[in-house]
Amino acid sequence: MVYICMECELVTHKECVEPFLNNPFQCNHFLKFFTGSPFKSENQHCHFCRKNLSSLYARCTICNTSMDIGCLKNPPPLTIFQPKHHEHSLTLLSRLVTFTCNACGLEDCIDLPRVISINRHDHRISHTFHLGQGERDWECGVCRKTIDWIYGAYKCSRCPYYAVHSKCATRSEVWDGIELEDVPDEDEEIEDPYKVVNEQDIIHFSHENHILRLDESCVTDMRCDGCVLPFNGDPCYKCVECDFILHKTCASLPRKKRHLLHNHKLTLRVEEVTFQCRACKINSNGFRYKCEEGCKDKFVFDVRCSSVSEPFRHDLHPHPLYWTLEGSKECRACDTETKNPLCCTVCDDYALCMRCTTLPRKVKHRCDDHLLSLSQGVGNAGGDLWCDVCECKVIASECYYTCQECGVSLDIDCVLGDFYYLKVGHIGPGLEVLANNGVTRPLCSGCEVRCKFPFLARDTTTRQEPVRYFCTINCLHYH
Repeated sequence: MVYICMECELVTHKECVEPFLNNPFQCNHFLKFFTGSPFKSENQHCHFCRKNLSSLYARCTICNTSMDIGCLKNPPPLTIFQPKHHEHSLTLLSRLVTFTCNACGLEDCIDLPRVISINRHDHRISHTFHLGQGERDWECGVCRKTIDWIYGAYKCSRCPYYAVHSKCATRSEVWDGIELEDVPDEDEEIEDPYKVVNEQDIIHFSHENHILRLDESCVTDMRCDGCVLPFNGDPCYKCVECDFILHKTCASLPRKKRHLLHNHKLTLRVEEVTFQCRACKINSNGFRYKCEEGCKDKFVFDVRCSSVSEPFRHDLHPHPLYWTLEGSKECRACDTETKNPLCCTVCDDYALCMRCTTLPRKVKHRCDDHLLSLSQGVGNAGGDLWCDVCECKVIASECYYTCQECGVSLDIDCVLGDFYYLKVGHIGPGLEVLANNGVTRPLCSGCEVRCKFPFLARDTTTRQEPVRYFCTINCLHYH
């Protein structure tokens, strides 16, 4: 049995509409059924579940509210009692009214979790309906905006001044969706990354068969097996038997950690395969942090991006940067539109993408005898800068590398290229990364231009001449 409209041939199940044809709804008014999209002047969402209205919905033209079929068939209860949230029963107001929610300070949120863990803080945080007036203004630990203390929020019981807006704390980028009330708060036992042999020697979990020895001022052309960056005199641990070497900071990376990049804990992994960092989109084959909590998508991050913490202080900006999740902004270092970059809370227009955030501050390049420094916004007397490698104009408002002693200026891409964060050697079946330090520059088999970058890839599948070289990832994929 169905109902059919004789004018427009609309067909509905009997049980979907019959209870409302001759009976008033909870608001004591009779409902009207509509098909198609609501008018622009009407609410586009269901009054109860807030989902977008589909092709068939009901509307109370007196209360100015619309409902989808699901909420009509299973309407919310008129009263509820949740003693953990409030000592009295709460009554549903069917009519649309404007109010400020005591739980979040914004809108209705009756089902907020009581105790949660977020990726911005090391301790659990608990919901309170009244934050209370403190000795200073409350600042949200996610969006960095002020929290109105008369309304509810999440608060840390161990850190007296840490609080988060209710809406910020329950965002999918911040919270893993797990309610922790009545779950014992026990610290997870995480293995140390290395075992101490003596004051100078350690055994690292990534290189368990050999001893690593401390060198307080490492000078070598080798790259760190963890972050794949040069040492430039930094402290390091070197293997006493082979070429394995780590920055001291990379050797101390925790085996597991919470991080801003993901709402689950990340695990440190050591694999030789090449991967692309989810945050900066750069290819690497060093250490990586992976989500192993069963996420559908692959969440893999290199150790450079995984080491970014709040507040983040960049050498080229006077104020700290935060991951405020404000949507897309233009990166001030490369002029690229970036989703959820690191932002300055003092300068509204300053933001950095993860690629530019983790650019090496000092690099060595064959065009100059000195270390090159990352710079931005400083031109020469004439106001123009020119790259000494590609001879193209360098935009001073963007990041570039320069020699403080010689005045040499180089474009970021010319200094780093696509293979800078890959360890020299085999990176995959039939491919090898090598330094572009010969007398002449090889011809790229992809773009057919002389390779200008410091590192390039070589095809090792054939020994026939000529050898095929590739200067970028795109050239490699294209060929």
